[in-house]
Amino acid sequence: MNIFHDCWLVLLGFFNAITLLPGDNVPHSQQILQPMIGPLHPHAGNDGPVFTPPSHPQNPRAVLECDYSPMGNQWQPCSTNHSRACWLAGPDGQEYNIKTDYETQIPTGVTRNYTLDADEMNITADGILMPYGKVFNQQYPGPWIQITVKNNLRFNGTSVHWHGIRQLQSLEMDGVPGVTQCPIAPGESYTYRFRATQYGTSWYHSHYSLQYGDGLAGPLTIHGPSSSNYDEPQDPILMTDWNHRSAFQDFQVELEGGRPVMYSILLNGQATLAARGKGSSTIPRSREYDKFSLSLGNDAEGCRQGKRYLLRLINTSVDTTFVFALDNHNITVMSSDFVPINPYVTDHVTIGAGQRYHVVIEASPKNLDGTPNLSEAFWMRTIPATGCHSFQRGGIPDERQGIVYYKSGSTSYPFTAREKFSIDCNDEPYDKLQPVVPWKVPIPANTDHVLHQDLFDVGIDKPVPGHPLPNDSFFRWAIGPRNLYVNFSEPTVLNLHNEQWNPNYVVIPKDYPEGGWVYLIIYGNATGVPPRARRFRPAAHPVSLEGQATFVSGTCSLYLQIHLHGHDFVLLQQSNQTYNSTPLALKFDNPPRRDVVLLPSNGTIVIAFKADNPGSWLVHCHIAWHASSGLAMQILERQEDLQKQISPTKAKPVIDGCASWDKWFSDPNNLWNSTDIRAFQDDSGI
Repeated sequence: MNIFHDCWLVLLGFFNAITLLPGDNVPHSQQILQPMIGPLHPHAGNDGPVFTPPSHPQNPRAVLECDYSPMGNQWQPCSTNHSRACWLAGPDGQEYNIKTDYETQIPTGVTRNYTLDADEMNITADGILMPYGKVFNQQYPGPWIQITVKNNLRFNGTSVHWHGIRQLQSLEMDGVPGVTQCPIAPGESYTYRFRATQYGTSWYHSHYSLQYGDGLAGPLTIHGPSSSNYDEPQDPILMTDWNHRSAFQDFQVELEGGRPVMYSILLNGQATLAARGKGSSTIPRSREYDKFSLSLGNDAEGCRQGKRYLLRLINTSVDTTFVFALDNHNITVMSSDFVPINPYVTDHVTIGAGQRYHVVIEASPKNLDGTPNLSEAFWMRTIPATGCHSFQRGGIPDERQGIVYYKSGSTSYPFTAREKFSIDCNDEPYDKLQPVVPWKVPIPANTDHVLHQDLFDVGIDKPVPGHPLPNDSFFRWAIGPRNLYVNFSEPTVLNLHNEQWNPNYVVIPKDYPEGGWVYLIIYGNATGVPPRARRFRPAAHPVSLEGQATFVSGTCSLYLQIHLHGHDFVLLQQSNQTYNSTPLALKFDNPPRRDVVLLPSNGTIVIAFKADNPGSWLVHCHIAWHASSGLAMQILERQEDLQKQISPTKAKPVIDGCASWDKWFSDPNNLWNSTDIRAFQDDSGI
């Protein structure tokens, strides 16, 4: 694969399956592929900053240099420990800095080449064998980005989605089977090429059915300025729930009206031990499955008092919102998803599935009374948020899944206690998420539709015999007209001549002038609008009682994580209140901006995006069970312009990939169940 990557601007070219991640420094739990990006060093001359990969196995001296020489001799790197807001300084006081609008102004990029292999592997992340693991490059989590994607799986296609990447004018690189490409057939490869104009941390994952729940995921970082200063960056921290069965097996529980149970919490693929069900015995713990640890001390004297560390937090869960905290430490939050924000200080951060935060911790731990804490070790906590997880009752894993050591070589367990904060399932406070680059949102281009056609309820549809499969009688989640179900062999991107669409594709056309704003109202319950025959399931999943679907209340609340591809959206309103047709209380002056947002149980969100990126962009829940059930729709933005954009040259790799997929799929011997081809795809496909 080849991936175009600059430290801020990354033009990625991926062959087969690629990934895009620079690395920083510190002991790393993800192997970093060459080229990789490590700690930032002062650099003289007119080139960009230089990063050194930490302990690269093939070439310890390898470096990655951000090359800005095409911009001229007067441009110099300006990021320092005390001025992270600056990235490049140029003539006449010009700068690329934290206040630069990266959607319209970007420095020159450079090309990098990388490769990813999707393969099968036994995973024993928490000491218990999960024999159905699917991984990139024989490691879990996957490499800290880089890559060509090749599919070595036996019975599955695959794809790679670059979560949160805008994909400006590159819809065909978004990595969604049935929408932007056909799946990559076993034994085949696919090259992804796109420009990365945002900066910050995200992740890449398979978007083929439920594969990422089995391990096909890894971190991705694009370097750039920061709104808060720090001294040293740390490797990304991926937090996730985990199971010992394949997600494909557990999906049947979802279809039948249950909620698949998760067993463990992993930090960067590690856990001490799994949750225990009623009547089970204690699981022995070996040193191999010890807790995730982060050492801030790099010598015998340990960590310097007051030193500031950048943590990159990523929630790659199937079904869990986490509350992250580090005992006795304040946390300075400086970005949400890919959007830099004005920093704020807190003692915990709530992170929904698919969300990311850049935070800074300072090596100045304090006791609850404000006096200095002189401990050498502190618990790092990943607490399942109340009502936003599916761990079994009485078997919620230990929230103390990581340890931060202040002295290098320490191995003792901490004796620190959790601060007194709420673990309710909510996004970070709305008024705290203030983007550094302010946007003022105008009235919508879809004014006539926003209170009618562009009103999308979320919930569970009653079974429809024969839909989407023959003999289908399952409950399925949906947003908009019906639950989504794509045909892997007929991706939307190759059918842009359509004037009408298969209803299963849930295509919502948005043909507005470039730069017009589109508002979407998404809700879980409403009054004053025509009812639909579905339920939001605010208290629980339905269970079958005497052959009839019944909703059992009082077990847990349920929130959803709504993700939009192709755009950072503005969040005009987020409310716990039931939607009604009365005037909305929208914030137009610099509202929060991100790509994943929590939809409260029975509540409402109003999101908006600028129609400046033609594409068929998926809107879906990032709880994997819900997306596979069908809780998704496609926003078809400026179809006519998109047709012109997908030239024969752009379409050819997609067409070739579909030919390979069709050839593989047409041979029943390639399928897990060769006797019933209809059983191959029992989910939405995404």
